[in-house]
Amino acid sequence: MSTRIKIFLTVLLLLVAKTSLNAQRIAVTTNALEDVLLTPNIGVDVVVGDRQSISFDTSFAPYKIAESFHNKCMTFRAGYKYWFNQAFYAHYVGVDAVISSSDVGLGKYDSRDEYIGLGVGYGYSFLLSKRWNIVPNIGVGIAYCRSYEGYDHMISVGNGVQAVATPGFKPIITRLGVTFQYVLN
Repeated sequence: MSTRIKIFLTVLLLLVAKTSLNAQRIAVTTNALEDVLLTPNIGVDVVVGDRQSISFDTSFAPYKIAESFHNKCMTFRAGYKYWFNQAFYAHYVGVDAVISSSDVGLGKYDSRDEYIGLGVGYGYSFLLSKRWNIVPNIGVGIAYCRSYEGYDHMISVGNGVQAVATPGFKPIITRLGVTFQYVLN
C-alpha cells in the first residue's frame, strides 16, 4: 500500500473517531452509476450538525471481465456537505477529497492513472420513503495525476510493459452518479 493511501486512511480514521455518533443520523449509500459500470461501491453519510454531514465512500473493481475489457480500480472519497434545508433533504453543496488508482482497458484502448484531488460538488436528495432517498450528484475539481501512457496491460501470456509516468495537474470529475441512500436512524 502506498504512503499516500496510508496517510489518507489515517486522516479518515481520525475524522471518524473525532465525530460523536451518539444520536446522529447515519445513512448507508451506493452509487447506481458505478454499479452499472461493474464497480462495486459503498459509502456512509453521517450528520454532524443541523445542516451538515460528512461522507466517506469507496469503490473497488479488481477484475478482468473479458480478454478485451478489464476494469481494475480503487477509489476513496471523503466529503463535507452543507444542506440548504436539513441533512439528507433537498439541495446540498459540498467539498470532496479523492484518491484513486485505475487501470481500464477496452479493446486496444488502455488507460492507467493515479491521482489525488480536491473538488466541489452539488446534489439534490429526493425522498422516496421515510428511510430511502435517491440523490443525483456531480462534482468537479483538480487533481495531481500520474498518467501512464502507452501502458500495455498484462496479457495472458506475458507480464506487460509499463511506460514512464507523466505527472501533472488536470481537471477531474470528483463525484458523478445517482446514489441510493438508506437512512439508518
